[in-house]
Amino acid sequence: MKKIRNFVSNKIFIHVIFILGLAALWGFILLENKYLLLFVALSFMGAICGSFIRVIDEIKNKT
Repeated sequence: MKKIRNFVSNKIFIHVIFILGLAALWGFILLENKYLLLFVALSFMGAICGSFIRVIDEIKNKT
Protein backbone atom coordinates (compact mmCIF):
# COMPACT_ATOMS: atom_id res chain seq x y z
CA MET A 1 0.00 0.00 0.00
CA LYS A 2 2.86 2.37 0.78
CA LYS A 3 4.38 1.74 -2.69
CA ILE A 4 1.15 2.69 -4.45
CA ARG A 5 0.71 5.74 -2.21
CA ASN A 6 4.23 6.94 -3.02
CA PHE A 7 3.73 6.35 -6.75
CA VAL A 8 0.38 8.17 -6.98
CA SER A 9 1.62 11.13 -4.96
CA ASN A 10 4.76 11.55 -7.09
CA LYS A 11 4.95 15.05 -8.63
CA ILE A 12 5.87 13.71 -12.07
CA PHE A 13 2.96 11.24 -12.06
CA ILE A 14 0.49 13.96 -11.06
CA HIS A 15 1.67 16.24 -13.85
CA VAL A 16 1.68 13.47 -16.47
CA ILE A 17 -1.91 12.45 -15.81
CA PHE A 18 -2.94 16.12 -15.78
CA ILE A 19 -1.32 16.58 -19.20
CA LEU A 20 -3.08 13.43 -20.45
CA GLY A 21 -6.36 14.94 -19.28
CA LEU A 22 -5.65 18.11 -21.23
CA ALA A 23 -4.82 16.03 -24.31
CA ALA A 24 -8.10 14.13 -23.95
CA LEU A 25 -9.96 17.43 -23.58
CA TRP A 26 -8.30 18.73 -26.73
CA GLY A 27 -9.29 15.50 -28.50
CA PHE A 28 -12.88 15.97 -27.37
CA ILE A 29 -12.92 19.50 -28.73
CA LEU A 30 -11.44 18.48 -32.08
CA LEU A 31 -13.24 15.17 -32.63
CA GLU A 32 -16.44 15.70 -30.65
CA ASN A 33 -16.11 12.16 -29.26
CA LYS A 34 -18.11 12.05 -26.04
CA TYR A 35 -16.20 9.04 -24.71
CA LEU A 36 -13.09 11.19 -24.32
CA LEU A 37 -14.85 13.12 -21.56
CA LEU A 38 -14.66 9.98 -19.42
CA PHE A 39 -10.89 10.00 -19.76
CA VAL A 40 -10.77 13.72 -18.98
CA ALA A 41 -12.71 13.17 -15.76
CA LEU A 42 -10.67 10.12 -14.73
CA SER A 43 -7.38 11.86 -15.40
CA PHE A 44 -8.25 15.02 -13.51
CA MET A 45 -9.64 13.04 -10.58
CA GLY A 46 -6.44 10.99 -10.46
CA ALA A 47 -4.36 14.15 -10.36
CA ILE A 48 -6.53 15.62 -7.61
CA CYS A 49 -6.40 12.43 -5.52
CA GLY A 50 -2.62 12.24 -5.89
CA SER A 51 -2.32 15.86 -4.83
CA PHE A 52 -4.52 15.28 -1.78
CA ILE A 53 -2.39 12.29 -0.76
CA ARG A 54 0.69 14.49 -1.06
CA VAL A 55 -0.88 17.24 1.07
CA ILE A 56 -2.03 14.78 3.74
CA ASP A 57 1.45 13.25 3.94
CA GLU A 58 3.01 16.71 4.34
CA ILE A 59 0.59 17.58 7.13
CA LYS A 60 1.36 14.29 8.91
CA ASN A 61 5.12 14.93 8.61
CA LYS A 62 4.81 18.44 10.11
CA THR A 63 3.15 17.20 13.32
